[in-house]
Amino acid sequence: METNLIVLVLLPLLGAFLSLVPDRHQEKRLFYLTATTLGLYLAGLICLGAGWAAGEFQPLTAKGPDLYHSGATHFSLEFMADHIGLLFSGTAGVLTLLVAIFSRYYLHRERGFKRFFNNLLFFFGGVNFIVLAGNFETLFIGWEIIGATSFFLIAFYRDRYLPVKNALKVVSLYRLADVSLLLAIWLMHHVFGRSIRFEELYEGVELHFGDHGYLAEVTIFLLLLLVAMVKSAQFPFSSWLARAIEGPTSSSAIFYGSISVHMGVFLLFRTYPLWGQDGTFKAVVVAVGLLTSLISTPISRVQSTVKAQIAYSSIAQIGLLLVEIAMGWHTLALVHFLGNSFLRTYQFLVSPSVLSYLIHDQFFNFIPPQPLRGNRWLNRIRLSIYVLSLKEWNMDKWQRQWLWNPLKRAGNYWLFINWRWLWALFTPFFLLGLAAVYFRDQLPPSALGFLPETYSIIALILALRSFVERQSSSIAWGLLLFNQLYTSLSIGLNEQFDYGQVHLFLSGVILCGGIGAYLLHQLKATGNGLSLDRFHGHAYRYPRVALLFAIASLGLSGFPITPTFIGEDLILGHIHENQVLLTVLTASNLIIDGLAIFRIYARLFLGPNPLHSNVTAQRAS
Repeated sequence: METNLIVLVLLPLLGAFLSLVPDRHQEKRLFYLTATTLGLYLAGLICLGAGWAAGEFQPLTAKGPDLYHSGATHFSLEFMADHIGLLFSGTAGVLTLLVAIFSRYYLHRERGFKRFFNNLLFFFGGVNFIVLAGNFETLFIGWEIIGATSFFLIAFYRDRYLPVKNALKVVSLYRLADVSLLLAIWLMHHVFGRSIRFEELYEGVELHFGDHGYLAEVTIFLLLLLVAMVKSAQFPFSSWLARAIEGPTSSSAIFYGSISVHMGVFLLFRTYPLWGQDGTFKAVVVAVGLLTSLISTPISRVQSTVKAQIAYSSIAQIGLLLVEIAMGWHTLALVHFLGNSFLRTYQFLVSPSVLSYLIHDQFFNFIPPQPLRGNRWLNRIRLSIYVLSLKEWNMDKWQRQWLWNPLKRAGNYWLFINWRWLWALFTPFFLLGLAAVYFRDQLPPSALGFLPETYSIIALILALRSFVERQSSSIAWGLLLFNQLYTSLSIGLNEQFDYGQVHLFLSGVILCGGIGAYLLHQLKATGNGLSLDRFHGHAYRYPRVALLFAIASLGLSGFPITPTFIGEDLILGHIHENQVLLTVLTASNLIIDGLAIFRIYARLFLGPNPLHSNVTAQRAS
């Protein structure tokens, strides 16, 4: 059964790589490859479920290859199939197959037909890495995969301004969730001294926080809750879901109606033994779920687009799912998840047809809402809720005001940094830091006390400067490379350890950074604009360059295709849990450089097609 479980998890990824072979005009071959992959998967899942039942419903576990192993540091792939994982995986398989059948006709002769089916299989492979993961490291791989595929499917109509802009909005929040999950894994490594296997949680093995106490427990819980809130679009992060449905109806159904949006729910299911014994934690989850449901329900009733109505209705139900999980009603929550997933998928798929009927019916039979007579204050409250719901409780405004605008203001302070500054000041300072790493034994302890934070602050400045660069994409890319170099130095100066781990991290950075720099040079040689003040849409003229640059961008941002991904987890392990400032600085670096990388790619290769001059909307309605 171990081999069967590993093969089952890897099957969708194999199908995704095979789907890269056919030409985009070979629609039948692409569809049949996708349908065959999903059919084989569902057949294998049934056999696996039979083996699970024959084993008296005990979890099936399998250990995959070790991605990295050195001394006490151990990064391995592990898988586990239990009733929760099998249910989520089976639901994802059935719905993905239904959406693939629907998309064969819905996207017929679309320019991005092949891109859609490629991303669909990669997404399904990422879902399996999450729901059948045996430890947090394996789960994080799937988490990154569905985040990247979400970005590309939201921006599926890449010749339009709003889908690309909304894809950047969504991936910015996803990046916040990704780094929060990485920090939770890092803190658990410090607290428990090893990687946590989900089988231990299933079997009720007690995890002792020891000397780390209640503060570490609270921090881990809050990080996991933040991840679940962002991924499942809970208040105050609910507005991203209505932006994500700019993609095709097919991807809206499978991503934001049924599967992807429930991954936060799955995370709370998996980690319930960590926080389910504390009444305060449970009360916080209940409060978040109830507040989200109360706010999302009226929002869904006043939205002007049918897909936004369905999205907020799904958010409201997911809020109730959080309440059910926190209260321990897990069987009810699983049934609720099934019902919500299938219902939202159906609603999204039929929404174009239903919309025409409802508009016709409303045109001839519209009945305006009537105020309540003799109750002036209640009418005012109703009107206030109505206006707030129309504005989606200003969630976009508050996120822009408190998250993104401060980052832009901070980056604008460093606009004077250019290539001359990089070579004249930052390069020598980097070489001095590199020498300090290899001769740290000869440095006074007082110097080692502040050098890690100093280099991490410089790295953050470079990331912020890249984030606000609007002229040269080459400068923005170079700033990100220096940011990664300074981040690695800050960890190397923090404590003595096997520098092979930093070299592993930098090998992915240098490889992907070098490929990206070369592609920018080649693009510049064609005489095309490379400024970041607008979207250029170069993917239409240079699709191969766009694909290679996308791979380089994913690798530089820590996607699980390069050593950078493993290196991020390894170097974080060398920050001590009491080093709050260094932890915050490193996490901020990981978040901001990811945002800057996706922004560079989107500005250069996505956006309105330069071959056409169609007028495009500049803001969502």
